Amino acid sequence: MAKKYVRENVPLSRFGVLVAQLESIVASAAQQPPDALLCFDLLSDLISAIDEEPKESILLWQRKCEDALYSLLILGARRPVRHLASVAMAMIIFKGDPISIYSRVSSLQGFLSDGKKSEPQRVAGAAQCLGELYKHFGRRITAGLFETTTIATKLIKFHEDFVRQEALHMLQNALEGSGGSAASSAYTEAYRLIMRFAIGDKSFVVRIAAARCLKAFANIGGPGLGLGELDNSAAYCVKALEDPVSSVRDAFAEALGSLLALGMNPEAQVQPRGKGPFPPAKKLEGGLQRHLTLPFTKASGARSKDIRVGLTLSWVFFLQAIRLKYQHPDSELQNFALQVMDMLGADTCIDAHPLACVLYILRVGITDQMTEPTQRNFLVFLGTQLQSHDASPSMKASALRTLSYTLKTLGEVPFEFKEVLDNTVMAAISHPAQLVRVEAALALRALAEVDPTCVGGLISYGVTTLNALRENVSFEKGSNLQFDLDSLHGQATVLAALVSISPKLPHGYPARLPRSVLEVSKKMLTESSRNPVASTVEKEAGWLLLSSLLASMPKEELEDQVFDILSLWVTVFSGNPAHESMQTGDLTFRIRVWSAAVDALTAFVRCFISPNAANSRILLQPVLVYLSSALSYISVATAKEMPNLKPAVDILMIKTLIAYQSLPDPLTYKTDHPRIIQLCTTPFRVASGCEESSCLRLLLDKRDAWLGPWIPGRDWFEDELRAFQGGKDGLIPCIWENELSSFPQPETISKTLVNQMLLCFGVIFAAQDSSGMLALLGIIEQCLKAGKKQSWHAASVTNICVGLLTGFKVLLSLRPQPLGPEILSSAQSIFQSILAEGDICGSQRRASSEGLGLLARLGNDIFTARMTRLLLGDLSGAIDPNYSGSIAMALGCIHRSAGGMALSTLVPATVSSISLLAKSSLAGLQIWSLHGLLLTIEAAGLSFVSHVQATLGLAMDILLSEENGWVELQQGVGRLINAIVAVLGPELAPGSIFFSRCKSVVAEITCQETATMLESVRFTQQLVLFAPQAVSVHLHVQTLLPTLSSRQPTLRHLAVSTLRHLIEKDPVSIIDEQIEDNLFHMLDEETDSEIGNLARTTIMRLLYASCPLRPSHWISICRNMVLAMSTRRTEHNKNIVKDLSNDPDGDTRMNFGEDDETMVSSSEGMPGQGYKFESASIMRNREKHLRYRTRVFAAECLSHLPRAVGKDPAHFDLSLARKQSVNGQVSCDWLVLHVQELISLAYQISTIQFENMRPIGVGLLSTIMDKGATEVDAAVVGDSPHLQGGAKNIGKPNTGFPIRDVSSSYASVVVGHRKNTTGRGVEGKKKSTLGGVKILSESSRNFSKKSVLGQREQVGEKLVSDPSCAYRDSCKGSTLGQRELLRVKVLSTVKVIESDGMKSELSLDLFMCLERGLDGNWAIVWFEVNEVGPNSLKPSKPSIHNLIPSSPIVPAKPRRVWRPHQTPITLNIAHCQSSNPILVAHALGSRLQMPMEVQVLRVGQVGFSSRDEEVRSVTARGDDLVTGKDGEASCSADKAIIDAGKDPAGFSSPDTEMPYRLGIWVSPGT
Repeated sequence: MAKKYVRENVPLSRFGVLVAQLESIVASAAQQPPDALLCFDLLSDLISAIDEEPKESILLWQRKCEDALYSLLILGARRPVRHLASVAMAMIIFKGDPISIYSRVSSLQGFLSDGKKSEPQRVAGAAQCLGELYKHFGRRITAGLFETTTIATKLIKFHEDFVRQEALHMLQNALEGSGGSAASSAYTEAYRLIMRFAIGDKSFVVRIAAARCLKAFANIGGPGLGLGELDNSAAYCVKALEDPVSSVRDAFAEALGSLLALGMNPEAQVQPRGKGPFPPAKKLEGGLQRHLTLPFTKASGARSKDIRVGLTLSWVFFLQAIRLKYQHPDSELQNFALQVMDMLGADTCIDAHPLACVLYILRVGITDQMTEPTQRNFLVFLGTQLQSHDASPSMKASALRTLSYTLKTLGEVPFEFKEVLDNTVMAAISHPAQLVRVEAALALRALAEVDPTCVGGLISYGVTTLNALRENVSFEKGSNLQFDLDSLHGQATVLAALVSISPKLPHGYPARLPRSVLEVSKKMLTESSRNPVASTVEKEAGWLLLSSLLASMPKEELEDQVFDILSLWVTVFSGNPAHESMQTGDLTFRIRVWSAAVDALTAFVRCFISPNAANSRILLQPVLVYLSSALSYISVATAKEMPNLKPAVDILMIKTLIAYQSLPDPLTYKTDHPRIIQLCTTPFRVASGCEESSCLRLLLDKRDAWLGPWIPGRDWFEDELRAFQGGKDGLIPCIWENELSSFPQPETISKTLVNQMLLCFGVIFAAQDSSGMLALLGIIEQCLKAGKKQSWHAASVTNICVGLLTGFKVLLSLRPQPLGPEILSSAQSIFQSILAEGDICGSQRRASSEGLGLLARLGNDIFTARMTRLLLGDLSGAIDPNYSGSIAMALGCIHRSAGGMALSTLVPATVSSISLLAKSSLAGLQIWSLHGLLLTIEAAGLSFVSHVQATLGLAMDILLSEENGWVELQQGVGRLINAIVAVLGPELAPGSIFFSRCKSVVAEITCQETATMLESVRFTQQLVLFAPQAVSVHLHVQTLLPTLSSRQPTLRHLAVSTLRHLIEKDPVSIIDEQIEDNLFHMLDEETDSEIGNLARTTIMRLLYASCPLRPSHWISICRNMVLAMSTRRTEHNKNIVKDLSNDPDGDTRMNFGEDDETMVSSSEGMPGQGYKFESASIMRNREKHLRYRTRVFAAECLSHLPRAVGKDPAHFDLSLARKQSVNGQVSCDWLVLHVQELISLAYQISTIQFENMRPIGVGLLSTIMDKGATEVDAAVVGDSPHLQGGAKNIGKPNTGFPIRDVSSSYASVVVGHRKNTTGRGVEGKKKSTLGGVKILSESSRNFSKKSVLGQREQVGEKLVSDPSCAYRDSCKGSTLGQRELLRVKVLSTVKVIESDGMKSELSLDLFMCLERGLDGNWAIVWFEVNEVGPNSLKPSKPSIHNLIPSSPIVPAKPRRVWRPHQTPITLNIAHCQSSNPILVAHALGSRLQMPMEVQVLRVGQVGFSSRDEEVRSVTARGDDLVTGKDGEASCSADKAIIDAGKDPAGFSSPDTEMPYRLGIWVSPGT
């Protein structure tokens, strides 16, 4: 009575009102069934109220609420209502009195165990609620697991698919919730149910649920499962990979990986409770071999690719579970890498598809899970595999591609890998397989990106070796000849790869590189061997070098030789085609040379021929002649009909068609159109002999991708694997392309040929007049009619769609005028004929619908309206549901193409017709209709407002009527809701019925499936863009942050772009959320380049938005990121596992639930369940092993700090900052207060081990100097303790600020004491400083002196200029005079040395202080020249055999090891660089070789450039040091490359050590 009295006297809360309404609905159910929409709205509000209500209020209404929810469930409700009621039941028990869990579970079990057969919806509701309770309270109700399993066995016999699905979902939740603590009989019965009834069900949704139950068994430790059961389960999972439904294959692949991971970890296997004895847990020996390796190697038939992809995903699931769940150290992943590579077998023939699968496993499953120390060891392991004699070409190609990726990920070349480089990558250059040689060249290209200092030496080495090999192949025969030919091609490939990457490197490229490589290629093309085989290889290599040069270098480098280059094709294409084909010798060799020449011609066109180029017309004429000759060669070679010629001829066709497409205007080669049309219409004229094109995936609109067949997966890399079309042959990767394909040889030669034919057909089609277009459309229409009953008809339909889509898209860019009605009508007839076939695949339906949309853009408004009315008429009388869905999609495409204004009068009819279709009971028809309606809404805009209410009602009806929970249909409903939000915009107030219902629908469809999560994030984005008042920024951020780690690229893209919009709209609110760490960690894990760039832009915007208020916060973040340790705290992770013993329920195991986003299970329980997942701990320590690229970006962010703080003077004036801090201003965080910490961090970056990060650090020091120099006064008094001691005091805390006679400024903290003091040696030099530059100049001087062999006391003349202020001002006024003064003093030093009789080679130390004057020019304010000592090293010329370490004819000699140059101070004089202050700081103390050569820095603009500003070596006699003109001696860096083939003086003999630009070649033991 007391409780009742209390309840009656408490004011009725919102929660109490909702419970009362629910009771009223249930009470009146006998007279009137509950309205589904009313229940949906009420339960959505109830869940929100439970979340907000205090516990005391919930306790008052808990029993009534539970009773009402239970009654509603057993009355029978729609699926969304059942789900909401089940969630509300679990929430109220959790937040209220949990004791009622036992009575509720008992009542639900009693209802389901009743012998009477109930209605399916009533049974499904009770089962769903019971599963929800087990999910959250499973440990408390384990005693009922056996009865629950018995209930599931009963429900699995229902005829309705959704009942069987709910039974398995209930069983999955019961297994995961109970863990392994229930009776053994329950697990035995559950396993029997799954294996006997579920996995072979006729419904694919039930099979998916069965696979997830198997995964749940593995997650909880497999209680009751012995090795036999594990083995049988894994075997069936392998068999299920042949299922025709992709989602079923994916579910069983995940289950297979989880089961095998459990079998490999017997200590994690759970012994169930109950009567024993139970067999002891054992390791599943040979499980990987039986269930992963053997099925992979034996896969064959039509489903072979699906099986291999499924096994590939199983490997990744297994490896991620081993690493994340079972906490194996990442060093063990290396052991599995060998098993993965062994799947490629010992076959010498390379099959591209198995190779792609292995590359995916090596990258995603192994490399990406390794920390940096393990990745260093992994590089050596990959090198060991390259040395293995048992490794097949496929294995070596996979090792090299993985090696390239690992090098780029690391950002450095480990010393251990340098030691084995010669015998691994360098040896692979001479491999017989061309793909292996190309992958080795790409590996060296990646090495050059990571360590740019080695490029000069590698190029010099390549040129030298290439010239020597050319001489060898001129005389050798037999087996040695083939080896030398392979080496020749490999060296040329390496040189081409290095040429392609050189312009993109931060240090630029050698000034004479373009000319030297051009000369080498000319010699190979014009002075080839008399041996026809050797001549073919040599010419191919020459064209390869020329192609890379033309594709990579700026055309300004080669403009003066453009006509000489153009003349190189004369000898190839000037002959008579018939005569060429009749010549003696193998015609295949000549065709290969023709293909290489056409490839180079394409590069020439892209380099020199453009619409705006001055001499484009002059250069175009010979190019057209060459291409016309290539067409003639193709005609002659094709006429021979020799099977052995077909692959070579196909490649020549591909290269020629690509060359024609590269020309800017197709009308320029109009005379060749007939022959090109004859070639490109082959897929239509001879359709039975052509493959199906793969171009639709690239041509179709990405916004429609969710319709299939290429539905975006969880990762773009996975999408590439699923769409992979490679086979036994394919084109070799193009080494000069910026973006290589994810996998080698992504398509077969025959498929690539069809693709290029159709793409070129589209270009030619767009260039025809009306009669020409009609003739081509006639050929297509004839092909469509002739093959309706043929087996190749589906392939020909795809090819037709590709050709027409390409043609119409080119037309849009070429022709502003509408097409004629005859052309439009003919094309419309073709597209509608395709759609009318009905049973076509999704890509063809999408292509034809898009084609009709393109016709709407190419025709006028009258044609578009008439076509729309015609399709609406067809829609009303259509019988075939596939055709109806296609017409709905086509109508949407027409509205999207024509725009809302043009067809505004037809919007009501279109919406009405498509909405009627969407009410169908066929899910496929609903999906296509919803998308057509979506496109119409997006195009109509405001004219759709009057239809919003009806459309929202349609979405609710579809959601409430669907029982199977199809993800695709839920995604379609979500897309419709988001379109409505965009239309309503600001009218969506937080309290409006529209907003509440839209929010409830999105919440209902959101689940663990990435497709529905995508719509949830898009809903947040739409609210941010169109209804910012509806939800707070904090709630938006909390919604978006969990999606940053999703494996769905579109989901991550949406989340980051939405955060960027929030930063732009409300920067103050977003600053308080402190999301910087989340964004950095997301960037660290990102593999998609586009999303990575978006994340960088977002972080940079956040930096500029928040830095003015909290610069110290960003300094701290960047410090943690840049200076992150490269090892993971595995001990901490082990402690996490130990902490599980503190579980409140006494469970020492980890329970892993559903987590589709990470591919590895994670816990999903409410608090109190006691499940912990160690991935959170791993993420907390992720900064301990950040990737190289993330650390580089953090350094770049730090370099923006002085500009990002804004223009507030307090950030740069110390006294003002102190004054505002004392006065209690808004912010007391001023940059000037942290400037010494900033300098310390900049210095650490400038001396870090990563080559590409050092310039960022020095650039930051230069920026600090620039900021400080604007405020410094002429008289500066006081010293900065931070700078007086030079570099040795960097990082130490400063105890005070400079004391000045005038007001303190930012520059006073940075620069400190500027007057020069006299002194000798290093100590004297320390006293004369110039701010941040001094920090590096000291390090440079000290290193320079230590690096000189035979160092002795300084001799010669030491010259110091006047450091007075007056003199400094004059320097600013006349830079030319300062250069002349430097020249005089350097020459006087040289004369003194010569007068002393010193004739040996000497080294000079040149120290300079530079300052930018008022006019913006740099001037020398102080310098000195010191003679250090002679260099006693003399190079010796190596023999050619010493340059080819892999040659079998090399006699046994001491091996030399290549070590990339890692010195952070010495400039690489083989590269042309700008005289950025960064480089000036590096140059201070650089060693300058004597006699008669002195290096002088040409100072100028800031920034890197390969040509503008150079570090040059000039002679001391007759050279103008001011202008930098060459005198008697040529530039030593350039000469080292040009003369590399004549006198390789840069290399040492095996018994000496010689510093060189490439690195150091040393004998073992040195």
